[in-house]
Amino acid sequence: MDEAILTGTTSTKALGFYNTGKALNAAITFINGYLKKKDTWIGVTRFFDRKVVLSGAGADKAYVTYCSDESKSFIKNRTTGKVDRTPTTSESYVLFHTVLDKNTEGVWQTSDIVSNRGDKACQP
Repeated sequence: MDEAILTGTTSTKALGFYNTGKALNAAITFINGYLKKKDTWIGVTRFFDRKVVLSGAGADKAYVTYCSDESKSFIKNRTTGKVDRTPTTSESYVLFHTVLDKNTEGVWQTSDIVSNRGDKACQP
C-alpha cells in the first residue's frame, strides 16, 4: 500500500501480488482516498509487536497481528507541497489483525485485514 501511495497509482506489481480478496479491495479503497486528494506521506512509520499464528492443512494460513507507530509520518499534498504535521496522539498508533493465505506458488498473501486506530495495545 505504501508503494502505491508513494508512487501515486494502484497499478503496482506488489499490491496484487501480496494482497487478495477483501484485503486487496480494502487496500485499493484506502489508497484511492489518498490519490483523490492528491496526497502522499513523508516520514517514518514504525511497525512492531508482530505475532504470528500458523494454521490450516500444511500451515497454509497465518493470523498476524502487529502495531504501527505513525507519530513520525505526515500527510503531504502533491500539488501544494504542504505537509500536515499533526501532533502525536493515541490515534497515531494502529493495531492490525490480518489473515494471510499461502497461494499455490507459495506466496503469502493478505486476504483480510482489520485495523483499530488508537488501540491501547499499541500505545507506549
